[in-house]
Amino acid sequence: MTEKSVTIIELENGLQLQIDDLSRKISEDAFVVKALLLIDFTFTQEDAESMEMTLASLVDILGSRTIRFEKVLERNFINAKDKESVLKDMIDSYLSTNQRYLSRPDFKKGVIRSKVIEKRGRYYSESR
Repeated sequence: MTEKSVTIIELENGLQLQIDDLSRKISEDAFVVKALLLIDFTFTQEDAESMEMTLASLVDILGSRTIRFEKVLERNFINAKDKESVLKDMIDSYLSTNQRYLSRPDFKKGVIRSKVIEKRGRYYSESR
């Protein structure tokens, strides 16, 4: 599978959305059309404090100061002649409904919170 970067979009909150084409041929005239949307960012002391944590404890939980948000869009058995238009339509459709969300000023905080919950569990308590 060859990864081809389609575009990078500067979001209003200062983050960059990278869109990669991960499509692959599955038969002579058919493709699995796949797009990977990524936002990588480094969290700060301010981000940790907004979660009522220290930077060190947040790094300890997440294993790194870099976090990745990713979304995969996929359609199967797409005719080779339609591959590019289906890829473009998938990406355009996702962006038309989600770009505002991805651009929110508190997007980073939401991603950090969800990664912490993913690692520790929803009902984690310090008193355990």
